[in-house]
Amino acid sequence: MGFFSWDCKGCGESIKAPYDIPKDKEYQNNAISISEGGNIHRGEYDGYGHLGASDLTMQMDKMELWHEECWKEAGQPMKFTGESKYSDDQGFFYDRGEELSDE
Repeated sequence: MGFFSWDCKGCGESIKAPYDIPKDKEYQNNAISISEGGNIHRGEYDGYGHLGASDLTMQMDKMELWHEECWKEAGQPMKFTGESKYSDDQGFFYDRGEELSDE
C-alpha cells in the first residue's frame, strides 16, 4: 500500500509524511487523532497510517485528525466532532515550492 493521509480538521491541509517535507510545512507532520470512541493519539505521522506508536488503520472508530499546531490554535478540543476526509494529496504529493531543492 502506498502513501495515504487525512486532511486536518483545522486548516484542511493534509497531515504530511516526513519525507522531503519543506521546512515551512514540518509542523504538518505532527498530529493529533481523536476517535469517535474518545481515544486520542499524538505523534509524528509516517505516511502509512502510523501516528507515533499508534497504528490508525487498526482503529475501528471514525477519526478526526489535526495538525498539532492547528489543534492548539483551536483550543485543544478533546471531543470527536466529525470524521476527517482522506487527503487528495496523500500527505506526500503536494507542491513543495522552491524549498525542496538544495542544489
